[in-house]
Amino acid sequence: MVALVIAAVLAVLFWPSAATSTTSRVRAAVLPLPAPPSSPDRKSCIFWGDPHLVSFDGARPSFYGDGEFWIVKSRDVHIQGRYMGTKYTYGLAATQKVAIGGPFLDGHTIEIEPMEHAYGGKIMVDGTEVLQSFGRYSVGNGLAELEYSGDGELVDEATSKWTTRAVHLDLPRGVRMTVFRWGNYLDLKITMSKEEGQDGSCGNFNGDMQDDSTPEIFKRIGARVPEDELMFTHRAVVTMTHEEAMMLTKQCPRSTLTRAKDACDLELPAEASEAQLAACAFDYCFGMVEHALPQAKKFATEADRKAAHTGDVQ
Repeated sequence: MVALVIAAVLAVLFWPSAATSTTSRVRAAVLPLPAPPSSPDRKSCIFWGDPHLVSFDGARPSFYGDGEFWIVKSRDVHIQGRYMGTKYTYGLAATQKVAIGGPFLDGHTIEIEPMEHAYGGKIMVDGTEVLQSFGRYSVGNGLAELEYSGDGELVDEATSKWTTRAVHLDLPRGVRMTVFRWGNYLDLKITMSKEEGQDGSCGNFNGDMQDDSTPEIFKRIGARVPEDELMFTHRAVVTMTHEEAMMLTKQCPRSTLTRAKDACDLELPAEASEAQLAACAFDYCFGMVEHALPQAKKFATEADRKAAHTGDVQ
């Protein structure tokens, strides 16, 4: 029954004339800030939760729709993220996987997944699993070094209740990353200097936080990673939950939703599914709402509430 409701809502969403909708306010929250970089030309971008982030320029966009995104894209440094919903967040996406590659890694690719096998459960280099336990691993005869340990300065203090499992990456061109592996999602911190032509979820590193909004990032770099640039071996299946579909119809202003659909039609491949178009529109509508979870909860079914009550994103 819920699946039929979602399908009906998606059909209405992407019909030429959208239903009138209203907005609602969300309580603001105090979010963690990255530690100061060691030099003025080096800055940090951090991700936590579903996924919230602080860009290199200090902006706070969010990306709640499913799919594969550019985190950092420059001429040499390529970092991509897969953001996917969980039952604990009523479908709002969390960072499920990251991939690091590009010319600066000389053709090598590093992939990091959460701990639970249902969400991958692996650390991989060039498709081969490495570091099944704490230790160190060298990529390309010392080109990059990975250290997997139980230590690391958390980017979200709320995760201190869980056992820390952190992958510390010492990468070429002075790029440093720490990826925290929780049960079904990742937190991460990237510290680096600005690269030529840089953009992505972490922003364009130009010193102006105003142009690092979710819609502006999409306009510059696209709403999702194109097929011919994808570093993951396959695309994840994109879905929309009942809660997300209801938020689009009830809480995204009609004019905003219309602009979102037009933009997504341009920024996604022609063969994009209705669910992919809806996920993209969701980011346009709610990408600058730091905490959309309270809105999603309003539309949760009783079954969804029971499922979410059994745990948390972890």
